[in-house]
Amino acid sequence: MAATRKSVQQKLLQDTFKKNREEARKKPANPEQELADCREALEAMKQNQRLATVDILQRGLMVETAVTDSHGKVAKVDRINPSIKIQREAMRAISNLKKQIAGLEEEEKAREQKKKDEESYSQFRRPDDEDDDEFKV
Repeated sequence: MAATRKSVQQKLLQDTFKKNREEARKKPANPEQELADCREALEAMKQNQRLATVDILQRGLMVETAVTDSHGKVAKVDRINPSIKIQREAMRAISNLKKQIAGLEEEEKAREQKKKDEESYSQFRRPDDEDDDEFKV
């Protein structure tokens, strides 16, 4: 079995992809935008859950579907309504999004408190406090 080797161009291309992924991961996130995205996703998941619930109420827990066997004959089979899975996943996503939103709101409050603390510190700071850590000679 022959081993396949990557060309220099393929290695450079792969390196570039890795660097881009690392850079994208290291970029600071915009907390306000992230919070807005989470709230939007939460509303979408609630809508998915409502639609799945309505479908379950209309069609029931079991749904009749047509299935073809290996000979090509069509047979009707009762299966669990796929909306149940959608509803379950939506409930799980809603729970996770609520936790994420709560965490982001706490981070925002902490950031605001830190900003207030820095402002109050700057009010009492003397103009010559610039060189606190260094010794003047």
